[in-house]
Amino acid sequence: MDTRLIHCATLLIGAVGVVMAVALSGCGKEKPSMSKQEIVTVRFKQTDKVFVNPGKGWMAFYRMPSREMRFPYAVTYFRLNWGDVEPSEGEYDWALIDDPIKAWSKQGTRVAFRIMTANAHTKGYYCSPKWLFDAGCKSYEYVQGGPDTMAGGKRIKRIEPDYGDPIYLKKHSAFIKALAKRYDGHAGIEFIDIGSYGIWGEWHTKNDKDWTVKKQIIDMYLNAFGKTPLLSMSDDVQALAYAIAGGAGVRRDGVGSPWHEKNWVGSKRYAEVKGFEDQWKRAPVVFEWYGPYDFLMRRKWSFDSAVEFMLKNHVTYICDNIKKVPAEQMPKLRKLARLSGYRFVLREVSHPASVSQGQELKVRMEWSNVGVGKLYRRYPLVIYLLDAKGKVVCSEKQTKVDSSAWLPGDYDLSARIKVSTTLQAGEYTLGVALIDPQTKKPAIRLGVEVPHTGRIHHVSSVTVK
Repeated sequence: MDTRLIHCATLLIGAVGVVMAVALSGCGKEKPSMSKQEIVTVRFKQTDKVFVNPGKGWMAFYRMPSREMRFPYAVTYFRLNWGDVEPSEGEYDWALIDDPIKAWSKQGTRVAFRIMTANAHTKGYYCSPKWLFDAGCKSYEYVQGGPDTMAGGKRIKRIEPDYGDPIYLKKHSAFIKALAKRYDGHAGIEFIDIGSYGIWGEWHTKNDKDWTVKKQIIDMYLNAFGKTPLLSMSDDVQALAYAIAGGAGVRRDGVGSPWHEKNWVGSKRYAEVKGFEDQWKRAPVVFEWYGPYDFLMRRKWSFDSAVEFMLKNHVTYICDNIKKVPAEQMPKLRKLARLSGYRFVLREVSHPASVSQGQELKVRMEWSNVGVGKLYRRYPLVIYLLDAKGKVVCSEKQTKVDSSAWLPGDYDLSARIKVSTTLQAGEYTLGVALIDPQTKKPAIRLGVEVPHTGRIHHVSSVTVK
């Protein structure tokens, strides 16, 4: 029997779900950077558990955290009437945005929102501010609503501004500039929809305007916001094409409807939207259900088809307006939560079993992104050494590793950490984390069964000599 096989022992450690292989020098083919050293290789077991991670998953669909949550949410989403935020010209009720940011931040949740200028769910006549029309802005009356709540509920007269009126364009542009001055790049905001046109800000209206007007409204957002991600509605094809060319992500309200699912990437309707099929690689994709589960079932629409549509089209966030879902369907919602956006799995680490004080420990890693999308903010990879009490004694950011470049697939990479010359000899835990670029704290939980402390994953151990 080859004596090398005696040294190449494999140990299964069920408690943490890893397989550890110890290979001595001369045991099989060696890595050039790790030759003539004892090498430790640790493999990890993937998990299907659902947990919250930043920049992906289910979105709550209410402004304040006052209800029981179906899932832990990384983002909550709401819509605001322009007239509520700017009740008097130049005077703003920012509390409508600040209060939810403050409330949700206590549980690590960011907010996202849309500004509406016509809203078929208002209790009264106005969505855009009354002072706009008092200033002479032209308008249209409309009646929308009825027993079908998807159409607006209460059927009353409401007012929509003439979007081509110079008064509207001037006054609303001033508002968007004020909004951006206060919130562009705000740590508590995940994204903002490009609204401001059509019913519910969805870019559909019976009083449609020509392209020169629509372009001006989109440019209000593109010119004002340079840091906070913007999302484009998809009802107006020309507006969508222009917005995503400017870097905006994509939003589809109406998933569950066969028509909405059929008319998407690859369809004749969107054939002229350049780069549409690959925009998910650059900016987020948000899907919202057409209506509650019971609403979909009454129309005999396929729930399974809607789920697969979202996954096939690289969903980042799912708006949680599906309401009550039968227990037997919940695994499908959990699947969406698990696979939406990115899901990082650390499959293996290899490194020398020991390192001397003042030297570098080199670590080889195999990663996979098993989600259907990607991470849009760069969360730096950090390698740690922790002592027996779990205290970080050494850490090093891996500046050449860009987690936001990981599309679905597998990635091999090398990392390293320099050991302090003053670090006492002994056994240390090797830790791995992806840290929030703003808080500088470990933020992303990996999809493997590995102990973690504050999202620093304890992946192996090393001896410092």
